[in-house]
Amino acid sequence: MKKSTRTNFLLAVSAFAIATAGMFFVSREPTETLTTEGLAAARQRWRAGDVTNYRIRFDMHGSVYEVEVRRGIVETATTDGNPLRSADPGAYSVDGLFETLELELENRSDPRGPFAGRAETMVMRVRFNKELGYVERYLRSSGGMGRGASIVMLEFEPIE
Repeated sequence: MKKSTRTNFLLAVSAFAIATAGMFFVSREPTETLTTEGLAAARQRWRAGDVTNYRIRFDMHGSVYEVEVRRGIVETATTDGNPLRSADPGAYSVDGLFETLELELENRSDPRGPFAGRAETMVMRVRFNKELGYVERYLRSSGGMGRGASIVMLEFEPIE
């Protein structure tokens, strides 16, 4: 097989694999492409809901986080049942998850960032709660490069 024919074949196979992975994420459940506008709209719904006291439990990258927020400040946080070891526990609040998604978008658009050379193959899908805007599910796939990510909200409970 000629080098150019082989290269074209490999590109076609790669494109097919990326499209298949993308269709898997799209058809698996209702989500939308993560965009700056969609993220801003979700944040606006969150602010309008004025929920400052809540408990959440979510799975992120295979670990389960349990977080209690009072007056907008993280009071307790665990990961897999152990105290969270983080200098910034606020990163695990609803607002912190919004910031994580914002960073994902920034990294995707940075030509020298962690997704450099793979941004065009990335599939970033999200579902925000329709009423309050918090992240219900986020999935990122990097075209088979082993750089995926996920956030799945398991429980959200406003508290007094």
